[in-house]
Amino acid sequence: MRQFVKVFALSVIILMLPGQLTIGFGQKSVPEKGKIIDTVRCRSNPKISYAIYLPASYSENKKWPVIFVFDPAARGKVAVSGFVQASEKLGYIIVCSNNSRNQLPWTELSEVINSMFTDVGEKFKIDPGRIYTSGFSGGSRVASTIALNSNLISGVIACGAGFSDLADYNNIPAFNYYELVGNRDMNYLEMCDLEKKLAGYGKTVQLKVFEGTHAWPSPELLEEAVEWMDLQAMIKGSIKKNPPFIGSQFDRYIRNAELLLREGKLITAAQQYEYIIKDFPDYNSAVNIKGKLDSLKKSDGYIKAVKSWDKSRSFELKIQSKLISALIEQVRAESLPDSIRSDISGQIRMLRNLEKGKDKTNQDIASRVLMMLNIFCAERGRNYFNEKKFGAASVCYEIQSLVEPENNKLYYQLAKIYSLGNETDKSLSSLVKAINLGYNDRESIEKEPAFIALKNEKRFRDAIKKLK
Repeated sequence: MRQFVKVFALSVIILMLPGQLTIGFGQKSVPEKGKIIDTVRCRSNPKISYAIYLPASYSENKKWPVIFVFDPAARGKVAVSGFVQASEKLGYIIVCSNNSRNQLPWTELSEVINSMFTDVGEKFKIDPGRIYTSGFSGGSRVASTIALNSNLISGVIACGAGFSDLADYNNIPAFNYYELVGNRDMNYLEMCDLEKKLAGYGKTVQLKVFEGTHAWPSPELLEEAVEWMDLQAMIKGSIKKNPPFIGSQFDRYIRNAELLLREGKLITAAQQYEYIIKDFPDYNSAVNIKGKLDSLKKSDGYIKAVKSWDKSRSFELKIQSKLISALIEQVRAESLPDSIRSDISGQIRMLRNLEKGKDKTNQDIASRVLMMLNIFCAERGRNYFNEKKFGAASVCYEIQSLVEPENNKLYYQLAKIYSLGNETDKSLSSLVKAINLGYNDRESIEKEPAFIALKNEKRFRDAIKKLK
């Protein structure tokens, strides 16, 4: 990874020289404007493609800002669609890779990124001072990694995930960082902590928490993020100041802060005031934002809210650590004894009860921890299965089945794993459970190579007889 980052940093800088990025291609080759084009193949590397959206106002008479987007499942059209509203309103080219996805080896990812950046730079007139990246989940980490390893990215819209573990916080280039995360997203605490850390390093950062889980934010939220990038560009002089736009943004920030205060969300209200002070230096004195912020932070309600936040954060991290530690220990042992299973089941039941309770904070904590455990098990289980470490894979999927006890696909996967690990009884039991829970693809069962050893078993024949 470290070796790749060094090579990748150099390649991005070479590819993104302003002279290269401002090369226009012929008007006849420009894709249809005002419409998402699913697949544009890179001229120099046709196996690599991207989806693109050009605003209806696009022309080759000027340079355009661009957002390079990365989706964890390489869903180019899906990811681009979320930015269409912002593209039309604010005039951005939106590009999303059809190849970049989670689990893609770094060498292949480097090829995808460099080919896409080069192709866009050759075909469209890009403003070299307004190049942005964005992504969701693992795609967000890709977007951040690009910015961390190039001085030519102006900003990142990070959705549902932040930096990779290898980020060097002492050498962060001067890009703007806008975070979007759901209040029930497993990476919620990570994003909150990252906002504070970057602010502590003097970076331009803003965090927006929305009502939701681990998913792409709405087009409205993405539009707000792009508007913030425009605001920062005006502050830094990259584009001409637009007083009506700045005024409308200021009014929206003030309305949000006042709404948060009325709802009793004092920490978020204080955070909003801090953003106003940083982003609207010419407006603050007129409405005494600094005075309001100081008064709020000295209030008993705010002090109590901070203490409650810290307590909830510690509680969440403690549960996360306990569950993940138990999982890792049992993966190493390649077994899940009944006593450990019972303990983990008890923790999951406790979280389900919190999730159904009346306390909103505990509801959110429970949702985040359960999602974290579910996805952690799924990803680790898939990796171990691909590495043919069937004992470790079975532990991951068994624990995941405690989180999703009605998921028939999990039991089908467990049946495959147990069969490949020569655990016939467990395989048959899991397959029967999958079918009883609604798995009804008889053809996939009969053609599955992992089940060859089971075909002479009466329980296997009886199970598939239930299917059409």
